[in-house]
Amino acid sequence: MAYPYQAGPTLSPAAQQAISTYQLGAYHSEFKVGLNRHYISGIILGLAITLFFGFFLVKAGNDSSNVMLIFFLLGLILLIYYVVDFLIHMSWRVYLCEQGFLLMKGSQADPFRWDQIQGMWQEVTKHYRNGIYTGTTHKYTIQRLDGHKVIFNNKFKEVGKLGDALSDAITTFMLPRALAAYNAGQVLNFGPLSVSRQGVSNSKETIPWHEIKEFGVNRGIVSVRKEGKWLNWSTISVAKIPNFFVFMSLTRSILNQVRR
Repeated sequence: MAYPYQAGPTLSPAAQQAISTYQLGAYHSEFKVGLNRHYISGIILGLAITLFFGFFLVKAGNDSSNVMLIFFLLGLILLIYYVVDFLIHMSWRVYLCEQGFLLMKGSQADPFRWDQIQGMWQEVTKHYRNGIYTGTTHKYTIQRLDGHKVIFNNKFKEVGKLGDALSDAITTFMLPRALAAYNAGQVLNFGPLSVSRQGVSNSKETIPWHEIKEFGVNRGIVSVRKEGKWLNWSTISVAKIPNFFVFMSLTRSILNQVRR
C-alpha cells in the first residue's frame, strides 16, 4: 500500500515496540498535534479578552462592574483551556504503517489494524463569513470492530492529509472485500444506505442500478443522477455514511459492470 507522504523522524522506542507488537508492518509517515491555527486562534482570543477587560478592571478599580469581571474571567478561562489542552495533546502522534496505524498518547499505544477497522466517518466543513473563506474544520472518526473509537480533528497538523491518507488506506483494504461480498449476493450496509444486487436503498426507496447514471455529492449531501435529472437524498449527508469512499468506489465499479 503506497503512501504519498514522506516518513517522519526516527521512531521512539515505545512506538517501535508497539508497531512490532501489534504487527502493523513497515512504518511510512507521522502526523502530530502542533501549535497550529486551532490553538493559536484560541490562545490569541483568550489573551485579547483577558487583557482588554483586565485593563479596564484595573483602571476602574473599586468602580469596576460585575460585567467586566465576568468577561475578564471568561477570557482567562478560554486562555487557560487552550494552553492546557495543547500541553495535554502535544505528545500525541499518529504513525501510518503498512498494516494499519498507531496512535501514541505519550507512551500509551492505541493500535488500529486495517483488518480490525469497522468504519470511518468523515466530516469536512468549509466556513465562510460574508462570502469570504475563513477556514476548514475536519473531523475523522474511526471505529474498530471492538467498538473502540478515535477522533482526529484540527488539533493535528495537516489533519486533511492525515484524513486523506487514512481514507485511501481503508478504501484500498475494504473495496476488494466489498466487491466480493456484492458479487456473492450479500447486502452491504453503509449506515443509512445499503447496496445490493437490486440497487441502492436509503430504507425508503431502492433505486435499481439500470436507472442510475452516477452518484455525486452536493454540499455534503449524497445525490444520485438518474437519466435527465438529479435526485437528492436530502436526509443523507456524507458525515453519516461510514466508509464513504468505499461506498463511492463500490457503486462506481458496479455501475461500470452494469453498463458493459
